[in-house]
Amino acid sequence: MVNTEATTPATDAEDSALAAITVSARVPDFWANQAWLWFAQFEAVVVNQRLPDIARYNLVVAKLNKEAIQQISDILLARPVNDKYNTLKTRLLTVYEKSETRQLQKLLSEVELGDQRPSQLLRRMRDLARTKIPDDTLRVM
Repeated sequence: MVNTEATTPATDAEDSALAAITVSARVPDFWANQAWLWFAQFEAVVVNQRLPDIARYNLVVAKLNKEAIQQISDILLARPVNDKYNTLKTRLLTVYEKSETRQLQKLLSEVELGDQRPSQLLRRMRDLARTKIPDDTLRVM
């Protein structure tokens, strides 16, 4: 039997609220030391939810710690009219991501094998190099 009842605005709002709660449970707290990876995971979780801009903005804010909240206090107190999520994301990445120069310096001078496997070291080196240094060069290093 097919349900022929039309959905009401209240039902849609309830479904949207339930979806936001479910998504929120799957998103970890913000990773200040790897903000770009956190945003990659966050976007993978919310991509199929079709959440509006304000819902994504609110989900990110809910996952921030006190220090991160202080970094975006001006955005919180005077929310942008448009593109709230991207404004918030851009600020957090600007604050918490190391400059490309610093990432390359760290790659060249501070990365050691230590007690890691070579494959773990290579993965860490790829994270630091991003797309600036080819894999073949990283393997030689």
